[in-house]
Amino acid sequence: MAELYQSLADLNNVRFSAYRTAMKLRRLQKALCLDLLGMPAACEVFEQHGLKQNEQLMDIMQVMTCLTSLYEKLDQQHGNLVNVPLCVDMCLNWLLNVYDTYVASATGFCDQRRLGLLLHDSIQIPRQLGEVASFGGSNIEPSVRSCFQFANNKPELEAAMFLDWMRLEPQSMVWLPVLHRVAAAETAKHQAKCNICKECPIIGFRTKRYFAKHPRMGYLPVQTILEGDNLE
Repeated sequence: MAELYQSLADLNNVRFSAYRTAMKLRRLQKALCLDLLGMPAACEVFEQHGLKQNEQLMDIMQVMTCLTSLYEKLDQQHGNLVNVPLCVDMCLNWLLNVYDTYVASATGFCDQRRLGLLLHDSIQIPRQLGEVASFGGSNIEPSVRSCFQFANNKPELEAAMFLDWMRLEPQSMVWLPVLHRVAAAETAKHQAKCNICKECPIIGFRTKRYFAKHPRMGYLPVQTILEGDNLE
């Protein structure tokens, strides 16, 4: 785990906070094999362990049991890619630093209190990575107010409305959609030729240093780059 935290610290030289946080989270996802986990599989495991409601508290042994079930399912799907005991240990270590929760009520709606809990718990992720100041700190009230104003001040939110608000990339949560863009960009194929190494096509995230041997660095959002442009 110490090696993982050191590798996260190595990303501190990434200039923009949203990209920096997203790249740290992506590295963490891969280290914990959570990039292999789909939402249906996660929900299935949570329901098996009675975690459909967010009122239940879990002790360490219950968390370990749940994580073991989750990683055993991943092991069945992905074989040798998952070391179950190691992943359980590392994920438990991470969760002890970052607390997360299910926040919807039994009806599937979320009121201001529950949304506040969700945003408060979510902001602990960039906090643990040393990035919380860039996303408004611990004050989540403006984000809660913004979300419900977007929903025409309804007393409760449904998931679809919350996701529509998230697409606006509010300051407190902008690191999350950037994380998804970083993940998608890792396999993006660009029909462009590098003027330095002559590689074509270029595969992967073009906002990082393009190979250690290349002296150039830039922050060019993948979705705005025209295919076929030169890198110089």
